[in-house]
Amino acid sequence: MSEGESASRAGREEVWIEKYRPQTLSEVAGHEDIIERLQSYVDRNDLSHMLFSGPAGTGKCVTGDTPVLTNSGLYQIEDIVGDANGFEPAPSSLQVLSFADSGKMEYSPVSHLYSDHAETGIQITSRDGTEMTTTPEHRYLVITNDGLSWQPAADLEPGDRIVRPLHAPLPETDTDLDWLQALDGDRTLVHVSETFAREHDIPPEEQFVGQKKQIIRGLRLDQTPKEIASRTDVTRKYATAVRRRIDSDTLETQSTVCSLSYLRDLDVTQSRLQDHIIAIQRVATSNGRRSPPISPVWEVSPEIGEFLGLAVSEAQIEDGRIKFYNTDEQLLDRFESLAQRLFGIESKRGTQKDVPYVGINSRSLTAFLESCFDVFPAKGESDRAIGNRLTRADEKTRRRFLRAVFDAESHVSKNGIIELSQKDGRLITLLSYLLAGFGIPSRRKTKHKAPTNGSGTERQYETLLISGASHLARFEDEVGFSIDYKREALTRHASKEGNPNHDTMPVQTAVDTLCDELNLSKSALVPKSLNPETAGRERYRHALDDVIEAASERLEAAQEVRETLVAVRPTIQKVSSVPIRWAETRHALTERSAQSAVAESTGISASRLAEYGTGDRNPYAGRAFDLLEKLDANDYPDIGELKATLRGAVDSLDLEYSAIANGTHLRGTDIKNLLTNNDHSIKSLTRFETVATRIDEMASEMLSAKAVELVATLDTLATARLYFDEVTEIETVDEPIHVYDLTVPTRRNYVAGEVPTVVHNTTSAMAIARELYGDDWQDNFLELNASDQRGIDVIRDRVKSFARTSFGGYEYRIIFLDEADALTSEAQSALRRTMEQFSNNVRFILSCNYSSQIIDPIQSRCAVFRFSPLGDDAIEEQIHRIAEDEGIEITDDGVEALIYVAGGDMRKAINGLQAASVTGNVVDEDAVFEITSTARPEEITAMVEQALDGDFTAARSELDRLLTDQGIAGGDILDQIHRSVWEFDVDDEAAVRILDRVGEADYRITEGANERIQLEALLASLALED
Repeated sequence: MSEGESASRAGREEVWIEKYRPQTLSEVAGHEDIIERLQSYVDRNDLSHMLFSGPAGTGKCVTGDTPVLTNSGLYQIEDIVGDANGFEPAPSSLQVLSFADSGKMEYSPVSHLYSDHAETGIQITSRDGTEMTTTPEHRYLVITNDGLSWQPAADLEPGDRIVRPLHAPLPETDTDLDWLQALDGDRTLVHVSETFAREHDIPPEEQFVGQKKQIIRGLRLDQTPKEIASRTDVTRKYATAVRRRIDSDTLETQSTVCSLSYLRDLDVTQSRLQDHIIAIQRVATSNGRRSPPISPVWEVSPEIGEFLGLAVSEAQIEDGRIKFYNTDEQLLDRFESLAQRLFGIESKRGTQKDVPYVGINSRSLTAFLESCFDVFPAKGESDRAIGNRLTRADEKTRRRFLRAVFDAESHVSKNGIIELSQKDGRLITLLSYLLAGFGIPSRRKTKHKAPTNGSGTERQYETLLISGASHLARFEDEVGFSIDYKREALTRHASKEGNPNHDTMPVQTAVDTLCDELNLSKSALVPKSLNPETAGRERYRHALDDVIEAASERLEAAQEVRETLVAVRPTIQKVSSVPIRWAETRHALTERSAQSAVAESTGISASRLAEYGTGDRNPYAGRAFDLLEKLDANDYPDIGELKATLRGAVDSLDLEYSAIANGTHLRGTDIKNLLTNNDHSIKSLTRFETVATRIDEMASEMLSAKAVELVATLDTLATARLYFDEVTEIETVDEPIHVYDLTVPTRRNYVAGEVPTVVHNTTSAMAIARELYGDDWQDNFLELNASDQRGIDVIRDRVKSFARTSFGGYEYRIIFLDEADALTSEAQSALRRTMEQFSNNVRFILSCNYSSQIIDPIQSRCAVFRFSPLGDDAIEEQIHRIAEDEGIEITDDGVEALIYVAGGDMRKAINGLQAASVTGNVVDEDAVFEITSTARPEEITAMVEQALDGDFTAARSELDRLLTDQGIAGGDILDQIHRSVWEFDVDDEAAVRILDRVGEADYRITEGANERIQLEALLASLALED
């Protein structure tokens, strides 16, 4: 294939509707008047809420050697992006680990791949060994005293804390080991049972390779050496020599040995192959030399995990030989027994420079390991292998692998640090990710030391470190050692009281703010022993848990207080009315008859009652209640219960009486006396309503959106399993670098780096955001597809969360809701309130197919832009442009056919053009109509006119041809009839009749009726009309 053909093929394998999607307003075709209006909004920087209604119709990042954790394993990003130039669509199955808004690490789909060149870069080095080169605008997730935020690499400084996942979920488990596809088919011989050989009649030449295989095949077919030499590149002399050495039994007997390539071509299930394959062996195709056979392993198991761990830690693997060096006899025995048990291969013992080893001489084994596990890179691929196969192993296998590596290669230092050194930095990277899968953070640094094989030569080694009592304890629980003295040292240090100097995090100002908002005592929740600037992460997270729990309880209490105050409001009003009611009623006590009756029932003297009646003396509230009940026969509330209720509200919110008094005419002592004294003056009873109103105000202030948001912010930090690294060095790279990126639309970040680190990405967006914000558009733009995220929770959570934040120096941010007509009515109502609440800092752009599905309160708040189907000229211009860019030859009738198929939808036109061009031939109308399963307009016209002329049989026959021979859907035929009505040679009355029948058939098909029956009934009704 020529370079031109290859480029053409590659171009046609892209998704053109994404490749040619408009990136700026000037690139939008066919809506010049609307674009002019939109551009005027942008030019004035005066964007209103917008509703786009009508028919359905990118940043540089990291260098190529950066590891990225995908749902298929751990790969360098340049291997993921491949040959992409600029933005290109990603495989639909590709996902990467990313940090979700909930604080969890989740796998998220990648929409686009990206690569480009940058003139300069920024190299970031961290305390934990992260060394990553990025473009200056690339963002890291950092934590400060104000919480989590994204910060460009160019703005980072030494001391800044960058976020790492403490727990990085590894890809979905896959234990199958497909060596049948991984190994070289021509260099691998497979030994099978005699039963299998006879059943599949394996020819005798399959046990040989190269020229000898060709000779045996010829001899089996009764060819002479001369004939064999004439038909192959084998000499007659060699063919003759082989014939002399081969007996007739060999040529007549099925072979129990065959090449892996031959085996692949047999239609045999893997389970049957497992029953009949005995061994495999490596063979050199040049000279036929064979390595000793081994038993193949069919799945990734804990045993193979342990063998791999021992092999990669202390073994030399080269030229078909493996030597496992170690001074521990237990490890030597394990390596030897695992080799025998897994592969059925014998080993030998030896000593090199006083260091014992177990040796295995088998190219069959090394080829198997290199092909199936990329911790053993094949020659020439040493910079590529990371070990992604192990990231997809089950938990037990990963645990055994790690334990074997640490058993063989690590030690526990006197100050309680696990140290493991390897000259292969890729293995340290793999170990970092595997440990993160168990929630164990690690660090790495560079050291110079002599290897354990006794050579004495110092070399540069990458060293992995695990420190801190809590992390050592987790390592002990999840991985551990099987070597006694290492296990005892680990237990000793893991049980110590933690004193972290690496595992810290900045204290959060949100704690102070929240405590102030909710009247919480910070000193009671956050221990004073914590470092006031960078506290130990674990202890501070526990403190945050306490703060969140206290805040949640306080918020619940505030809500209960407000509900309680509503419930006692009638009681408060009745108590507050007592002074007025007493003034109106007390005069009755001046009458002798009333004095006598009341005195008799209450025991109060008549003279005292007379003083009450004249106002010369006022009773306390308790006596006033009793007297009022006698005078007007009404029931009055128990003031003691009311005081207890209000005291309960004060206590549950931990309010100071002086704080309640603020904003009222009362003093704190007045409120204390009101709620705690046994009795009160009548005139003081009105204060109950003042106090209740003030308590309600204070409870309402606690229930503010700010307080809820602070709780949510701290909850993310308390529950997210994050670890906080520290930037130690920043260098500018003043030379061109090749950079790569992955677009993660839902999360806008992914986990990457030699130690797992959360990094940002650039996402696709719409032209208006680019016009308004330039390079900062991605931080000011949120895109949601309402057909996928249509519920009220999306509006309450994601939309409101984005709307509340405002940064970057811009007046407002943009929230784009695509397919907004899919939002539920409850979600639209919540959206209307959100639009009102955040109108000062957010603009909403809603896109929909049917504006009638958008509630009026939203439509009235938006500038409505109604996009009609694109005109033929706009579609024709885009078709010619793409055809020219892609080197496609297209005829005029092919263009007309695409315009007809599109029906005003540019996406249909572009998809149709790409589909019709895949054969590499000229794109004409035949290709377009065939590939898009569309009937020609004249075929539709002929069918309908036959029915109108009364020839139902002919019309039905044409319908059958379109449905059966051309495979056109019934609904599409109905749509084409509708589009073509005014092209029929009929009068207006007939056209109306056809449209009526089309509408009836369309409704019935939509409701589930049979398409063929409805279309035949449509034609029949037209044929029966007079």
